[in-house]
Amino acid sequence: MGLFERLFKTDKNENEKKDLSYIYKITELITNNNSGIINALKENIMKSDSDDLREMATLNESRFNILGGYAFGIDYKCELEDFLWALKQLKTYSLIDINLSSLNLNENEDVESWGEEINTALGGRAYICMIDIDSDSYELIIVNADVYEKISHIAESNGHTIDDL
Repeated sequence: MGLFERLFKTDKNENEKKDLSYIYKITELITNNNSGIINALKENIMKSDSDDLREMATLNESRFNILGGYAFGIDYKCELEDFLWALKQLKTYSLIDINLSSLNLNENEDVESWGEEINTALGGRAYICMIDIDSDSYELIIVNADVYEKISHIAESNGHTIDDL
C-alpha cells in the first residue's frame, strides 16, 4: 500500500481508528509546516470516511492536489522535457541550485536516471525524491537533505518508502 493511500482507504470497521500521525508529520516536513495544506489534508481525510462513492473517487484522483504544489505526479515513462517541466511546478524547485542545462541528461534515459544525475550534481544539498504510492507513476518532491533524512526514516518505520532518485 502506498504511503498516502492509507489516508483515502475506507475501512468499514468502525472500531479500528487510523493512526495517521506519521503521515501528517511527513506532510508537515514536505510542506515546511504549511498549516493551510495540513488542515486541507485533515479535512479531506474526514470526507474520505464518506460512503459516497463519487466523492471517494474524486478524492482519490486529486489526493496529491491537496499537497498544494509540494508534490507532482508524472508517468514513469515520461519524456525528459516533461520531467523537467514537472520539477519546475514544485514549490521547492528553488532547492535545485544548479543549471540543469549544464548536465548531460540523455533523452533516451528514464526518470530515475535523470533524477540520479541531478541529485549527484546537487551534492547532497537537496534531493529529488519519489513517494511510493503503489503505482507506476512517480509522485515527485524536492526536499533538502535534512528533510529527506527525516521523511525517509518516518516512512520506512511505518512500512512505506520515500526514495531519492
